[in-house]
Amino acid sequence: MATVKKNAAKPKKMVAVKAAPKAPAKTSVGSKKVVAPVKKKGAAPSASVKGPSSSVAHSAAPRLPASMQAVLDKSEISEVLYRFARGLDRIDETQLRSVFHHDATIDLGPGMFQGTSNDYIHWVVGVMGQVRSSHHLVGNILPTLEGDVALVESYATAHFRMDKPTGREDVFMGSRYLDRFERRPSGAAGVWKIMHRKQVIDWVRTEAVADIFYHQNPDALWSYRTKTDPSYQMAQFPGSQSGSKLPAFLGRRYETKSVKF
Repeated sequence: MATVKKNAAKPKKMVAVKAAPKAPAKTSVGSKKVVAPVKKKGAAPSASVKGPSSSVAHSAAPRLPASMQAVLDKSEISEVLYRFARGLDRIDETQLRSVFHHDATIDLGPGMFQGTSNDYIHWVVGVMGQVRSSHHLVGNILPTLEGDVALVESYATAHFRMDKPTGREDVFMGSRYLDRFERRPSGAAGVWKIMHRKQVIDWVRTEAVADIFYHQNPDALWSYRTKTDPSYQMAQFPGSQSGSKLPAFLGRRYETKSVKF
């Protein structure tokens, strides 16, 4: 009976043999380990995750809701029109070029100007050089979006100060820009610029100049048509740089009579 018990102990080693099935379990677990630890480390799963996530990343921008994409497009188009107005008033050739595609065309009428954007910029810089000062305001921007094309009507008012032999004159003009915008390259990553423009004049008024305000307020901040204009210095405004000092004029008191009408 004791020997049988000893032999019975041997079957316990068979239990250890039963542990042998753990070997295939290890293989099956091993196959799981190939996936599981990689998921934790982010190598294999990143490959599996990168597949869908990368495709989502590439398609995320074009798949914006139509209403959201329209808002973004209209905002970018409006900024182009604003840059054009600023480029005229500052006679900034670089900014003027930034609003047109290289093969754009402009039509202001056969007696005014018709030609390429490159020729237009040379022409308009010369025209603005004959004007003492100018002020353009763009509003009522009405774009019609058609994919990568936008047909845009925008209202504009402008003031020109002219030096004439008979004296200075103020010219006020109301007009509309009729623009065909194109987004290049196609898709949300593209850039909106003007491809063709017509300018329609609605009204013009000319008046003799009375510079009373100018002569009575010579210390006001007057604009310049060069890069000495304060708009080019905004990056140096107080607080724009670390360690910048507060303006020296803080603490001064002014009476309402400091402005003379």
